[in-house]
Amino acid sequence: MSSTMQSNGEYVKVGTTERLSFGAGDLATNIAWGAMSTYIVFFYTDVLGLAAAAIGTIMLLSRFLDGISDVAMGAVVDRTRSKQGRARPWLLWLAIPFAISLVLVFTVPDVSNAWRIAYIAVFYNVLVLVFTAIVIPYGTLNTRMTRDFQQRSSLNVTRMFAATAGTLLVTVATIPLVNALGGDQRAWILSFVVFGAIAAGLFLTTYRNTRERITDPLAATQQPSLKDSLKAALSNRYWVILFLVFLVFSVAESLYTGASAYYARYILGDTNFVALVSFLLYIPALIGMLIMQGIYRRFGKITPMIIGAAIFVVGSVIIAIDPSNINLAIIGTLVRGVGRIPIFGAIWGMLPDTIEYGEWKTGRRIEGVLYSAGSMGQKAGYGVGAAVLGWIMSAAGYSGLLATQPDTAITAITAIFIYVPAALFVLLIVLFLLYRLERIYPTVESDLAARHRASETGNAPE
Repeated sequence: MSSTMQSNGEYVKVGTTERLSFGAGDLATNIAWGAMSTYIVFFYTDVLGLAAAAIGTIMLLSRFLDGISDVAMGAVVDRTRSKQGRARPWLLWLAIPFAISLVLVFTVPDVSNAWRIAYIAVFYNVLVLVFTAIVIPYGTLNTRMTRDFQQRSSLNVTRMFAATAGTLLVTVATIPLVNALGGDQRAWILSFVVFGAIAAGLFLTTYRNTRERITDPLAATQQPSLKDSLKAALSNRYWVILFLVFLVFSVAESLYTGASAYYARYILGDTNFVALVSFLLYIPALIGMLIMQGIYRRFGKITPMIIGAAIFVVGSVIIAIDPSNINLAIIGTLVRGVGRIPIFGAIWGMLPDTIEYGEWKTGRRIEGVLYSAGSMGQKAGYGVGAAVLGWIMSAAGYSGLLATQPDTAITAITAIFIYVPAALFVLLIVLFLLYRLERIYPTVESDLAARHRASETGNAPE
């Protein structure tokens, strides 16, 4: 451990510049994630005219394969040793490849549809793998900057504010920017050259201005094997529950964000309305993040998340009254956006808590593998959502080449945008009720602090 780390300590208060720089990483991440979740299926079906079922299948398979790479990358992070730490150097190494791979998924050549599908299968997976290789270390960085519970919670609120801003940026700005550049495939490519450059610069900012302070109790060669790490993860009940929370939440998000462009175009009658839908969904989160830290401090995370999920369901009911009514769509989407605030603000901050619980229970701190629960659940969920979106749309007779869609396709769009996400948020409430780590976390925190003090003095804890 360096002298700088010793002087700063593991329970250090993170300064404003460092906290904002940490949040910049999630701003970068969600510029890509917002594109993939909101526009990628729409781009492939409506701009390139490819079959929705084929695109959905590619995304589903790639996300499940990517689940393996998430765990593997977590193990790599656990074994990484450098002067910059375990996590930070990956941001430096992969910032530029991340930007390039983001652009390549839109740079589909003008060849036969079979070769286009093959191209997409290759380069979409390249993006997902590079995404994994940079987002797992980035997320792990939260657990290595400080052990202080409130500081980590503050870091999480900052990153979620930035994540929301990134998603809002790409969802609101993409269509106007694409249209301003000509509206064709070239316009999409140029737009994501811009977004990719911004993302790379933000990742490099995170690398430069953050620090890792956690003492590594084991050398890289003493870390448990991947098999033992997975066994430890699966024995961590709250890690498992949180993985399911990420999975369900991400499926729901993938469905209603992925369907928003279709909903705006075919039910509300204006594709440009997708920007307003996104604005109404994410602006409440930006405002809400400013007050959530105080709410979490007073009420914990679970109670606000349960209330938030219930509010989201209410918003869905409002839209369902008349899906073609633009006023109800505005009100319902705004209410949905309010409901997402407590969940979006806390979900990533719960992962470090499960890591501390795992160390308390087993004596081993496997940050990378345990953190992969979030990324793995998120990406698997978005993969399932994208596949379900493509399959249902295809089965319902949807074709991006048709000016007017059949009634079955309109019904499918309505169900995907309104009803299925509402049902999934009900399931989230059940999972939140099963997550009881908050009740014992003060004991976990105090016991770990005693162990660390004993380790420093060479005495066993009482």
